[in-house]
Amino acid sequence: MLGKKVLSDNYVTKLYEIFKSKEWTLQENSDYSVFDRFCSRLAELENDEERDLVIELTGGFLWVTSSMYEEYLLTALKKLFESDKWKKSKNIYICPLLPERDFGKLKSSIFMLYMCQSILMRTYPEFKEGQIRICESPAILKAHEDRIGGLILIDDFIGSGETAIECLDYLKALCNMDEKIYIVALVAQEEGIKNINKEKIPVFAAVTRKKAITDVYPEEEAKQKMDIMKKISTYLHAPRGMQLGYADTESLVAMMKTPNNTFPVYWYEHKNNTYAPFVRKGNVKVIRS
Repeated sequence: MLGKKVLSDNYVTKLYEIFKSKEWTLQENSDYSVFDRFCSRLAELENDEERDLVIELTGGFLWVTSSMYEEYLLTALKKLFESDKWKKSKNIYICPLLPERDFGKLKSSIFMLYMCQSILMRTYPEFKEGQIRICESPAILKAHEDRIGGLILIDDFIGSGETAIECLDYLKALCNMDEKIYIVALVAQEEGIKNINKEKIPVFAAVTRKKAITDVYPEEEAKQKMDIMKKISTYLHAPRGMQLGYADTESLVAMMKTPNNTFPVYWYEHKNNTYAPFVRKGNVKVIRS
């Protein structure tokens, strides 16, 4: 087991039962399995009250692995095409949900573009009969403004909705197509969807998620659990403003990369701490030209 502290059998059993019920892999082909990392993270917490909270919340955790992406994307697109908000068009453009500051970066929304070329995607009448144009960046859209019948902005996860709104602000300044824009995501927080809807843009996701504490527990109980989670984040030296996940999103989600909207106990690693189960630290770098 990783780390210096040893987790009691009671918590190892509880965590094992969660992994089995969710069909998460217990052992990978390495010495740093997610399960071992999780045990190490629980062991380093300061008391059983904190461990109990993390175990309780993990029962509602959603881990979307890469093998699940296509299924989730098909579900989200089906919701879009069956919606009364969808206006059929023979010129469908698909573009990553990117703010201008992320142009040229290797983001999850870029990966989603390749999936839109899959065999299963082509079985939809909208893809079979129409002309589909996949754009690498929102910056390309200005040159195609007059030909766009429907614009699908795509990403794997929507948290607070801030990134989406930044992208929409860029597009509004670039060209006039508000009534043609749709946002599709594999997973989205309800709060993020509401924030985007204020911009009069519909969002379609395979799975929607509530805030893990605020939206689930009675007010007084929620306050107690939030205080415990803040103590955990402080102890783990989580970045400032991230104690409850970015923008206090209170997310319990891991994708191919764990969103920083998720509670830091699941992903944050500091030099004084052990391994996080769904780590997202910056030791993996993308080199760009």
